[in-house]
Amino acid sequence: MEGLNLLEIGEAIKIRRIKQRIHQTKLAEQLGISQTHLSNAENGRVMLSLKALLKLKRIFGCTLDELVEPENNENTGGKDRKEERYKLVRCDD
Repeated sequence: MEGLNLLEIGEAIKIRRIKQRIHQTKLAEQLGISQTHLSNAENGRVMLSLKALLKLKRIFGCTLDELVEPENNENTGGKDRKEERYKLVRCDD
């Protein structure tokens, strides 16, 4: 897709999911998609449907722009942005 960076979108979704402590399987279930499809989206291999993105914005309490253009988000945009790093750990229920 021209103009959209799938990897940045996927990372934005993954970071928001982790911050809200939602397991990938649970979020996929809420979106009505497979866990594999969500994983592929988080890793920038596929784009989620508009329907799924609209559900995500409600779940995360953010705007659609914050999901699809994370580099333009007022909290992360610009040269002086503060980068946050998160250690991802696997959690088995």
